[in-house]
Amino acid sequence: MQASLRTTLLVSGSALLLAACAPDAIIPSRPYDAFLEQLEKTCRGQAIGPYTVDQLVRRSQSRHGNFFMDQTSRLYFARINAEDWTTQLSGFLDARPEDPGIACVIREYNATREWTTPSR
Repeated sequence: MQASLRTTLLVSGSALLLAACAPDAIIPSRPYDAFLEQLEKTCRGQAIGPYTVDQLVRRSQSRHGNFFMDQTSRLYFARINAEDWTTQLSGFLDARPEDPGIACVIREYNATREWTTPSR
């Protein structure tokens, strides 16, 4: 009985955790993966609070890296705008909106949008 209850709780807890994630953060996407690689290269060493962009991308299993990846996927897939992304990261990562890493990610995001937005 104990093992069954433990298994049920574990499965339920896992489902809740997955539901809390942005769907885009767990679904593979070649363009998004390329965007992250670009961020890791272009924004290397650029600070967002006490972290650098490349640290946050590489350490996606940490609490802070996971949050960065979640919010960045939401930005990339237009679930939130750049202003909301900046506000979220500034609050959670103890950063300032004018931190160089934030500016770098937004700059790269805007450049990506210019190439991927269909013309009318």
